[in-house]
Amino acid sequence: MVEILAHRCNINGQDFSRENRAKACKECLNLGFGLELDVRNYKGNLYAKHDPVISDKEQAWAKIIEIIDDYPQLPIAINIKDTGHENYLVETISKLNKFKVFLFDLELVVGIEKYELLSSIYKSLDSTIEIAIRVSDRGETLERAIASKSNVVWLDEFDSFWVSQEVIQKLSIAGKRVYAVAPDLHKHSAKISMTRCQEFVAWNVAGICTDYPIMLRDFLKGIK
Repeated sequence: MVEILAHRCNINGQDFSRENRAKACKECLNLGFGLELDVRNYKGNLYAKHDPVISDKEQAWAKIIEIIDDYPQLPIAINIKDTGHENYLVETISKLNKFKVFLFDLELVVGIEKYELLSSIYKSLDSTIEIAIRVSDRGETLERAIASKSNVVWLDEFDSFWVSQEVIQKLSIAGKRVYAVAPDLHKHSAKISMTRCQEFVAWNVAGICTDYPIMLRDFLKGIK
């Protein structure tokens, strides 16, 4: 069964009032969805926050980690938004189920050319931590991912629906767990997104990240 990750804890489409907040995290986890969360430093503390602006207590990283710890069976994708807090971040996630937690988007923080350097910093702090590698239509190539040591791929379609079954097969043969980004994260309609996600599921991706986890779950149940 494909794992469904609630993008920033959204549940029925984009809702800024609930994004990356503790109460919304718990609601998603209670419904059986994994999470995609942003993390960044703000005035010396970690917060689940996409943008570098004022954060509130509901986005305090320590509070959210306490909630996640009660759901070791669900996948957690942690979107790295800045650098300089590697020690603290690794410390906070040390007690979580490492097989179900991975960091990603390091390339978008430091660039492809410095991905390996930042990845090695995290690995030096905890060799068991999983760090995904990006594959997309913006220079993050399939060949790079296949050759990497990473076991997890974050698969993205920014400008076109370029991914094919062959792409997924190549990654699977290389031993990668593939998490695909649903088109609704890039402003496509929910209808288009569900249809594309149906293809991802047929191609055996490990998981899908979406702003519409309830809709996707119900949609997939309806086509069985």
